[in-house]
Amino acid sequence: MVFPSISISVPNNLNPNPQSKIVTMKSMSIKTLLPLLLAALLVVSCNRVREQVVQTYPDGKPLLVFLVKGDKKSPVRVGERMYYENGQLQFEKTFSGMPEQPDGVWQYYFDNGQLFASGDFSSNHEFGSNWQFFNRNGGPYYDGKLDSVRVSDMGLLGTPATVVFCSGPHQDVIQFYSNYTVRSTERLTAGQRNGRVFFYFPNGNVQVEATFVDGQEDGPYIVYHQNGIPFYQGNFTKGQRTGIWEFYDEQGNLEHTIDYSKKDNTKL
Repeated sequence: MVFPSISISVPNNLNPNPQSKIVTMKSMSIKTLLPLLLAALLVVSCNRVREQVVQTYPDGKPLLVFLVKGDKKSPVRVGERMYYENGQLQFEKTFSGMPEQPDGVWQYYFDNGQLFASGDFSSNHEFGSNWQFFNRNGGPYYDGKLDSVRVSDMGLLGTPATVVFCSGPHQDVIQFYSNYTVRSTERLTAGQRNGRVFFYFPNGNVQVEATFVDGQEDGPYIVYHQNGIPFYQGNFTKGQRTGIWEFYDEQGNLEHTIDYSKKDNTKL
């Protein structure tokens, strides 16, 4: 099979033969052209970014999606998206190179669609830089003047797990669960805990509240059941339990007490 001849008019000033105003393209075999077309289509296809659903919710909605390009047998991940069960985007990441490494700006979202955080992994591929954090209403997460913000630990899903907000002599350290609810809060001064420290259950209820002075427990200490009822409570003095500690069941009934002022920590 051959292509039909194609006649092309050529202006006199571009025609090497003024006697002829028509140039005829030689017939080309499709066998010659076809490999070139297939190679071009293959290059375009390999460079095209496509979605690869990795995990879904029971109703079939996507939970985790990879953005990949390259050969289908050995695709290269260039991006990643995770979704909440309500369909809202939870985070979006980009990668580059082989092996894949974090790159570009990563963004994280609350389940209401508001931006929670963004960080640039272009130069710091481990923890990112130029971090910004926001509350569920879209306002700044941290109230007050900040000198710097850094992420010191990433969670298993690649979400900010430990964030350090630096302001003057203080460092407010906040830990987050993978859905961006708070896991713990504490203040460091000269590298030591000072003031109130809180730990939280995933449902948002307080798990532990304590008071620290120069890195030691000093003051009221309360541990809660997950339903919000105190589990046990008492006082610390310079890192040591003192006085009477009270222990409760999940209904709030007093089960027993321990007197730490006695040498044998008498159970009452």
